[in-house]
Amino acid sequence: MYARPTADGKVLSFGVSGKLWKDGLVMYDRETHSLWSHVTGKAIAGKLAGMQLRFLPSLQMTWTEWKQLYPGGRVLSKRASLGGDGSRNVYESYFANPAQLGIFGTKNPDEALPGKEFVVGVSVETTAIAYPFRHLSRQPLVNDVVAGQPIVVTFSSAGATGAVFSRTVGRRPLTFSNLRRERGELLMDDRDSRTTWRALSGHAVRGPLVPTGLVQLPSTLAFWFAWKGFYPETHLWRPSGPAPGPSRP
Repeated sequence: MYARPTADGKVLSFGVSGKLWKDGLVMYDRETHSLWSHVTGKAIAGKLAGMQLRFLPSLQMTWTEWKQLYPGGRVLSKRASLGGDGSRNVYESYFANPAQLGIFGTKNPDEALPGKEFVVGVSVETTAIAYPFRHLSRQPLVNDVVAGQPIVVTFSSAGATGAVFSRTVGRRPLTFSNLRRERGELLMDDRDSRTTWRALSGHAVRGPLVPTGLVQLPSTLAFWFAWKGFYPETHLWRPSGPAPGPSRP
């Protein structure tokens, strides 16, 4: 998700170009006809080539998880103008085939993971790092430092989603632990102030730091082969020490 910028005094509006770049969708803007990568948010051709869209942090998750977080949340209707509910996934067979990488067939650039392993990808300054679902499903709360910035990665197996936040509140980094479900809600605590936080929205719900909110950082839920294709120098996160027991937050 990105903020729409202005060019020549007009707010840009975007559409799908029908083109692919590195197996990723390419957008175009109707005002200058520049082409944009939907993965990086950068204009790759046209009058605005090199311009970078501003990321707006967002999450891809199940409807159940979303409604748990935001009971009054609204949903965009996908009902087609010519009838039908618009919910059919035209790429269903592609997602179901682990051997097919990309629409036209792409080689996995790094066999460290299967090509269609899902990862939570994060890019901080010039450093990119991928957090594989297979590891997050066993260690769903990660206190990390990327490009000198303390971050926390939270993961919900039930919601098939992960969120990334800055761990710095005020001028001090917090350390998080005790990820668990309470009444269906995914919560965590910080060891420093003993505040309880919503793990997928970053809002403090109990303790001395209420009503503080953690700053959510832009992240991308992607297949490993796609993330590696866009960020060839990406780091691959692995849990340190013995693997913890199964966890299903």
